[in-house]
Amino acid sequence: MIDQVARQTFEEKGYHIIPGLLSNDEAKAYRFAINRAFDLPERELTNTDIESRTYALADGVTRRPEFWPLIFNQRLVETIRELLGDDIRYTQHSDLHINLGAGKWHRDSAYREFGVGPDWNEAQAPYRVVRVAVYLSHYEDSGSSLLVLPGTHRRENRLNKLELRFWSEVRTRWRAHFNTNSLPQFSLTMKSETIRHQPGDCVVFDQRLVHAGGIVRGERPKYAIYLSYGLDNIHAHNHHDYYLSRPTYLPELPEDLTMQLDAANLRLAPHPA
Repeated sequence: MIDQVARQTFEEKGYHIIPGLLSNDEAKAYRFAINRAFDLPERELTNTDIESRTYALADGVTRRPEFWPLIFNQRLVETIRELLGDDIRYTQHSDLHINLGAGKWHRDSAYREFGVGPDWNEAQAPYRVVRVAVYLSHYEDSGSSLLVLPGTHRRENRLNKLELRFWSEVRTRWRAHFNTNSLPQFSLTMKSETIRHQPGDCVVFDQRLVHAGGIVRGERPKYAIYLSYGLDNIHAHNHHDYYLSRPTYLPELPEDLTMQLDAANLRLAPHPA
C-alpha cells in the first residue's frame, strides 16, 4: 500500500519504485517470452550469444498475449491507482527491449519541451500519465539501470534546458563514431539519481520526467518491458493518440484484450468529442 509519504515523494520526484513486482521465476519466464518475440533461443543468453545486439518491439505488450497478464498485475494496478487515482486506464504505450540503454536524456510524453504544449497545461485536468518500466535483469551482470533527473516533470530552468541540448548534441556526434553504450550520462546543473535493478523490479514514473537508460555492459543482456497508464482525462487521450499516430503501434486493440480491459475497467474509451 502507498502511504502519504510515498505519494508525496512521487509527486515531488516524479517516480516510484516497486521492488520485486515479479518473482525470479516470473522474470525468467518473461525473459524467455521476449526471446521468443525476437526469434531467439528460449534459454538464458549471454551478450556473446546475441553479439551484444539491441532488440526492440514497439507496442510489444499489446501485440503479444503472453504479456497481457502484466497489464492486469494486481499489485501494479493497485499501486498506480493509489498514485494517480481510481479511474486509471491502459494507454497502450508499450515496448519489449533487449539491450536498449544509454540513450540521451529525454522525456516520453507527447510534448517533450518543458512548459510547451497541452501536457504542461493542467488547468482543465491534472497530468497523470505514467510510464511503467519492468526490469528483468540483474544490474550486476548486465549494467541494467535507469537514470532520472528528479523533479523535471515539474521544473526546468533555462540553464537546465541548455545543458540537456548540449548533452544531446554530444551523443549525436558520439554515435557517428562510437557505440553510445560506452558513454556515461552526465548532469551538471541537475542532480541525477541512478536506479539499479534486480529481476522483477519496477519503476513507475511521470511521462514528463527526464530520464535515460544506463550503460549496458556485462555478460548478460538487459531485458525490460514497458507499459503506460493514465488517469481517464484529456492528457491520457492525448498521450494515447500521440503514440497511435506512429506506424509501429496497433491502431486497434486485439478483441480479446479489449474484453479483458473492459472487465477490469482499464480500457480507455474513445476520445471525447
